[in-house]
Formats: sequence, structure tokens, C-alpha cells
Amino acid sequence: MARDLKLYWWGQTASTMGSLFTAVALPVVAVVHLNASPGQLSLIGAAGTLPALLFGLPAGVLADRIRRPRRALVLLDAVSALAIAAVAAAVAGDVVSIPWLIALALVSGGVSVITEVVYFLHLNQLVEAGELTRARARLQSGQLGAGLVGRLVAGPAIVAFGTATALAIDAVSYLLSAAALLTMRPVAPLDRPPHTGPSTFLRDALVGAQVLYRNRFYRVLMLMLSVPVFTGAGSGALGGIYLLHTLRVPTGVFGLVGMAAGLLGLLGSTLAGRVLTARRDPRRVVVLCYLAGALCGLLYPAAGGPLPLALVVTGLGIGVPALFGAVANIALSPVLMAETGEDALGRVTATLHVYVGALGLLGALTGGLLGDLLGVRPALWALAGTAAVGVLLVAPLALRVVRDRPLPAEPTAREEAAAAAP
Repeated sequence: MARDLKLYWWGQTASTMGSLFTAVALPVVAVVHLNASPGQLSLIGAAGTLPALLFGLPAGVLADRIRRPRRALVLLDAVSALAIAAVAAAVAGDVVSIPWLIALALVSGGVSVITEVVYFLHLNQLVEAGELTRARARLQSGQLGAGLVGRLVAGPAIVAFGTATALAIDAVSYLLSAAALLTMRPVAPLDRPPHTGPSTFLRDALVGAQVLYRNRFYRVLMLMLSVPVFTGAGSGALGGIYLLHTLRVPTGVFGLVGMAAGLLGLLGSTLAGRVLTARRDPRRVVVLCYLAGALCGLLYPAAGGPLPLALVVTGLGIGVPALFGAVANIALSPVLMAETGEDALGRVTATLHVYVGALGLLGALTGGLLGDLLGVRPALWALAGTAAVGVLLVAPLALRVVRDRPLPAEPTAREEAAAAAP
């Protein structure tokens, strides 16, 4: 399985690097070429989160019924490549418009919903028992490193070759990811119990919500996530116009602003293995990282002054929260595996995405509204301040839950073998 994990690493890394070209190109298309307003940018951001709200629960049920997750991932890569190639052709033909970008956001959001809930199922097929956290950290490090390189070259590539070429690179990267999946060794299909009838489907769709509601830590985690997810979506919707118009960042270096996020996120993935020791509760790590990230996010709207200084402050405002977010993301893996049975993992993950998607949809629309009413920078200050206050209020409650309810340790390969012995 080591070979297949390497192939997965290469495929995910290529796809992530390509996605950074699109992440840099789309704001340039919207703000520079189409002169989009804050409200229009918020519609694009909302379109990216809408599929999670509409299809998240059905996607979770399907994920827990999929016997061959790898085939699903190949199909999703193909759909992503086709959608991005279509927009690249529209840009090249000078027929692109805001509805084109909204449509791409809808497709990408829908693919992301299913990919996220299938991701852990496939990764769990590739790793040995007790190695999930290490494998997740390795994959995330590769993705963040690829993002760092992507941000470094995307801006200059757009200036030299145009936004259509940048989008085409992303389409090719998805095809490379699909090729990596197809060259892996076959694995045994997952053992799934038979499910029939619409009533069973609807009942299964609610299992994830039931698991989250009955678990004390999940309940407080969702409460803690509510404000920063809401405000983060609003800030993200305003990011392109804030950088390109308010701070007047040149298009050629626009992608470099996110390099701090990639670099510090990569550092966070590297540190996560040392932070997440056997004696340290990963839930505590998640809570403290979310708290630190929300407080450091106050740097983002504070950027100003000469362009080099503004770029440094903006990079820190994006990068330091990314560092803590990378650690928290890896820490969530053992939490999900310990608190959720494998037969319900897809539905729990999907329900979380529905919750995050609903908050993101409202947050993106709110960010655009605040941007139109208050101006971009005052809106960002309001959003960042609300996130910091919200997490500060909920973090003590979350830490109390962690203290009162110990988390079961992730079983090692030796322990699983002993349990399976007759």
C-alpha cells in the first residue's frame, strides 16, 4: 500500500497545485475583467457553498453505501476537469460572464461535497491500522506545499499567458489525479449492508445529525465553528476586491499574497505530528487552534500603508490562521475515527459539510451586503471582530467538555490484530 499512498499523494498534490491557478484566476476574471461588485462576488462565493447545503446529506448516505470509493473519486476528477475546461474556453472566447463563474462555483462545490465524504473512506483503504493520522498529515503537507508553489507561479503565469491558460492547467491537473487513482492496485470493495427504498434512504440521511447531536463534543464543536465559518465566508467573498482594489495589489503578485498561507499551513502540517502525541487529546488541540486562528485573523483587515508592508500584514492575517487550521484539520481525523463508527463516517462528515455550507452561504451573502453598505475594509473588520469574540466565548465550554469526557485512543495495528484473534 505504500506505493498506492505515494500515487495518491502525487495525484492530490497535482490537483491542489492546479486548483491554485483557478483560485487566483477567477478573482482576476471577476474583479479586473468583469468589474464585479461586492454583491456579485458574494453570489459567486455563495454558489460554492450552496451544493453542500442541498446535497450534503444525500451525499453522505451515498458515501456510506459506496463499495468502491476510488471509482467515485475518478469520476469526480473527470467532472471537475470538464467544468473548468468549459470555463477556460469561455474566457478564451471572450464570452465569460458572472453567470459562468457562478455555474463553475456550483459544480465545484457539488464535487467537493462528495469528494470530502469519500476521501476518508478511500484513505482508510490505503493505510494500516493506527496510521491514519500520519498519512493524513503527509497528504496535507503535500497539498499545502503544492499550494505554495501554485501561488508562486500562478500570478506570473496569468500575466504571461492569460487566465484561460491558468484554468486549462487546473483541468489538466484533475486528469493527472484521475490517472494516479487508475494506476493504483485493486483493493477489496467495502462491505456494505443492503439498503432499499426511499424511506430507508431518508432515515439514513438523518443518522449523521443524530450522531452529532448525541455527542457532547460534536455539539460544542459545531457551536464553536458557527461564528468563524460564517464570518470567514464573508471575508472570503470580499478577498478579491479587497486585495485588488482596496490594497491595489498588482495582478502579477496577487497569487503571492496567499504564499504565507501555504508556507505556514505547510509548517502547521509538519508540526501536527509533534503536537498530536499519544498523551495529548486531539480535541483540545482542535479547540485551541480554532481559538488562536480566530484571534490572529484580526490582522487581515488591519493591512495598509506601503504595498510591501500591506502584503506582509495581509500574508500574516491569512497565513497564521492557516497554520493553526492545518493542525486542527489533522487533529480532527483521529477525533472522527474515535467518535464515529466507520459505517456512519460518511454521513457524519456530510452533515458537518451541510452545517458548514449553510453557514458559508449566509456568510458569503452577508459579506457582500456589508461590503456594499459599509465598504470593504469596515466589513472585514466587523466580520473578523465577530469571529474573535464568538470563539472566545465558546472555547471555555469546549475545553470543559474535553476535560470531563476522555477520548478513546485510536487502536494500533497490534491491538486490532489481538482483538481479531480467536
